[in-house]
Amino acid sequence: MADILSGVLSGAVYGNLAERTGMTQRKIQNAGHCLAAIDPSRFRPLDEFKRDMDDMFEALKTAPRAEGQEEIYVAGEPEAESEQRRRKDGVPLAPVLVAQCDEFARDLGVAPLVR
Repeated sequence: MADILSGVLSGAVYGNLAERTGMTQRKIQNAGHCLAAIDPSRFRPLDEFKRDMDDMFEALKTAPRAEGQEEIYVAGEPEAESEQRRRKDGVPLAPVLVAQCDEFARDLGVAPLVR
């Protein structure tokens, strides 16, 4: 369905079209997107929808975990955890990027990045 909505419907690449038409070899990008806004209250009472979503999340989060996995995430949870960590500890930067920025700073006569 995602391929139909973001590829066929928008006139962009779908399936293996890029390979079949040589776009991959020519390094042609043709990504499509589809955004939709859905108002659950148009389908059913909102409090019932929220109750059932909470139930669905609970069922997902209490399901058996894959070997070696401690947590089951639902959409947005990993990003929320990352945001909390980065607000507390800062945004991690690759050492190569820091070195490049420090070199630019030296060339411009300004202070290097604070570590």
